[in-house]
Amino acid sequence: MIDLTGCIAMPLLKKSTFTGSYQGMRYLMKKEKFPHEEGGEEEDCIRAVVWPEPFSFPATPDEQKESKDFPFCQDGLDEAVRWLNEIHEKEFKKA
Repeated sequence: MIDLTGCIAMPLLKKSTFTGSYQGMRYLMKKEKFPHEEGGEEEDCIRAVVWPEPFSFPATPDEQKESKDFPFCQDGLDEAVRWLNEIHEKEFKKA
């Protein structure tokens, strides 16, 4: 199970991309901008991306990557970590 307690915090995501790997799955989380639902200004979000090992993010074809956006707050970060674990359980865990 991926547990990032003490490894990542919102101030880190404001300034840089967080990467990691877990049992055949690589992942990253970073701050992104996305259009506001009501057509207003762009808002910050956490974009989480997963892909299979062994290659780095740039060396992996886009069709092998899966991503999801979360609110840019601690609850969004917690939700992103839960999503990483769900994806690992469904797609990467060996029988």
